[in-house]
Amino acid sequence: MLQAAPVFTDHMVLQREKPIRVFGKGQNGTAVTCTLGPCSARCEVRGGTWQLTLPPMPAGGPLTMTISAGEETLTFSDVYLGEVWLCGGQSNMELPVYGSADPEDALRDCEHSGVRLYHVGKRGFFDEQFYAEEAASRWQPPCRDTVPHWTAVGYYFARMLARHLGVTVGLVECNYGGTSASAWMSEEALSATAAGRAYLEEYETGMQGLTDEEANRAYLEYCEYHNAWQARIDACYKEHPDIPWEEALKLCGENRYPGPPAPVNPLRPHGLYDTMLRRITPYTLRGVLYYQGESDDHRPETYRTLLEGLIRLWREDFRDPHLPFLLMQLPMFSYENLQNGENWPLIREAQELVYRTVRYTGLAVIPDCGEYNEIHPKEKREPARRLFLQALREVYHMQTAHTTAPLVACAVQEGSGIRVYFDNAQDGLSLRGTEGFAVCGADGIWHPAAAEIRENSLLLSAPEVPVPAGARYGWYNFGPVTLFGQDGLPAAPFRVML
Repeated sequence: MLQAAPVFTDHMVLQREKPIRVFGKGQNGTAVTCTLGPCSARCEVRGGTWQLTLPPMPAGGPLTMTISAGEETLTFSDVYLGEVWLCGGQSNMELPVYGSADPEDALRDCEHSGVRLYHVGKRGFFDEQFYAEEAASRWQPPCRDTVPHWTAVGYYFARMLARHLGVTVGLVECNYGGTSASAWMSEEALSATAAGRAYLEEYETGMQGLTDEEANRAYLEYCEYHNAWQARIDACYKEHPDIPWEEALKLCGENRYPGPPAPVNPLRPHGLYDTMLRRITPYTLRGVLYYQGESDDHRPETYRTLLEGLIRLWREDFRDPHLPFLLMQLPMFSYENLQNGENWPLIREAQELVYRTVRYTGLAVIPDCGEYNEIHPKEKREPARRLFLQALREVYHMQTAHTTAPLVACAVQEGSGIRVYFDNAQDGLSLRGTEGFAVCGADGIWHPAAAEIRENSLLLSAPEVPVPAGARYGWYNFGPVTLFGQDGLPAAPFRVML
């Protein structure tokens, strides 16, 4: 029986100006022909699957796509050629429009936004329900019934992009709350690095002495507990919105998230890679929006390696070595009494290092978009705008001014201070406060520093450190955001050592 992959449906958006890969299943030896507008391509089913490539086409639509094999024909209508972006990551990418700030702004005239979306089914293991949900999945045109359930960050990004480029923008939503990057990588890719093997070994240790059935039963018992606990914690915060986390746990019970390791636990290493990402590869994309890192803050020192491996793997799977990745750097965030921690600064640093060293990437810097004691900031329009600015610069090469946050270029000792120079600060820097800066000497002890701006540089000094060896800014999980470019974009938190 002839089948196209579930991502091919009515109302779909295909990537303009790039070869378009179309794929599915069929009977071995059968010839498959695909026609879209004036273009067609042909291939043979081998090993039960087929894949063909249509030539690049300009933006346009609506078109009709037909796929035929023998007497069987599949027909898809209302097809548009435009820009296709995958929305990957965890809960801050997943957060829907209806849960974001001022959802009415997204719904206002949404039918004319030029945005469409395909949800990849959020199910972490293969069963009858998985295949039924996948078969029922469809590309969705925008309307007041559909848009509220779309990724807020993705929708606001796509709406701006559609208006700016004058083409339809398609979003492929492939994300899942609470996920480590390890859930989105193959077992082989994880095995290739010590950083990845640590996640596999942790899972294997948790499974020792258990059959799959026993582990799955334990996970299902956890799900019952967690659902009841979530109801209690939601009610607790509704009644006491400012209650400290530890006090809430005393009232509501232990938070056992993400549950015990099990083959049906969707957060297991390579779990969602198998059940979500691989179901849509190698669909032709323009790029990836990636907002993730929160769930790897227990291993921040290895996150750079993990993220580099994920980018490399996805580019292989989507058969595009130049596939752009626009990374959302984590904002300020902390639960109570953890604001001075350094795990989130390390994740932010890893994200910036990936941007600096891996080609075809972008970095949206949003330290000022975080919320204390709220890991899911509700305002998603400004983060989306900064992704949009990165797309203009890094992907569409529209060299408009003020698209990238100030980033450290270099640092040198100057008298008893350290002068830090910045890229992307051609109009200068500005201070919105005096906090957040520190210097250290050879002893590695950090002291609050005074900051003095001169054009695109910053002089940091402290009387306790006559011979400075290092400087840093914003090096905390949550704290003041005081350094900005004159264009209003915040500088990325940093640390430098001489």
